[in-house]
Amino acid sequence: MSVNHEVVFIKDWILEQINNGKFLKHQPLPSQYEISRIIDKSRDDIELAFHELVTEQIITEHFQEGYFIKSKALFLYPVDELKSITQMIEKAGQSAGTLMISHDIEQPSIDDKAILKITDDRAITVIERIRTADDVPIVYCLDKIDAAPLKGSHDIMTHSLLEIMDRTEQLKVEYAESEIEAIAYEPYISNALQCTPEESLLLFKQIHYNAEHQPILYSLNYFKSSQVRFVIKRTKKN
Repeated sequence: MSVNHEVVFIKDWILEQINNGKFLKHQPLPSQYEISRIIDKSRDDIELAFHELVTEQIITEHFQEGYFIKSKALFLYPVDELKSITQMIEKAGQSAGTLMISHDIEQPSIDDKAILKITDDRAITVIERIRTADDVPIVYCLDKIDAAPLKGSHDIMTHSLLEIMDRTEQLKVEYAESEIEAIAYEPYISNALQCTPEESLLLFKQIHYNAEHQPILYSLNYFKSSQVRFVIKRTKKN
């Protein structure tokens, strides 16, 4: 980043105020003009310091409100593990809950058939839910299961979907193919998750397979980016 010693000094000063609790979360930082008066530095250098701290995701700018300390996401979701959202929430010490939107047996679309490799006219189970942590919306889930009806689905309010599917040998998940996509704003889902206007979503698409390498579950999970971080351990291949 910057080789300007004045900018480095300003950044360190701002970080000290954050670490000492003098700048509080959920309250705007002093303006660049105010900081200039306090530490007697140029506003140009302070602007550069702000820019670098935003780039480093230490502070964030809210439209027409100013700069704020960026909150760290409480929940960690390991990309390289088959872990349920329930486990993610409970590992953070919070209570996992479910707000059911719909739970239906449906005819799969052309896209669903291609993903789940369905070649006949059988129906699938489609479940639409909001997952909560201590009653706060965290994840919107749309799950499409190659089973109709899904055995044990009456437990969906109190058990994870993966746990329910594991009770049936044919539906036991062995591995999944995943991809992550950033979504700036999606009206229906953003409103359902009570997102702020500047809060983005992280879409985690997964196709789950059983031991016979058959796709059995297609999931679209929209995570609130302010609440969840994806983590992965990467190793160097020779």
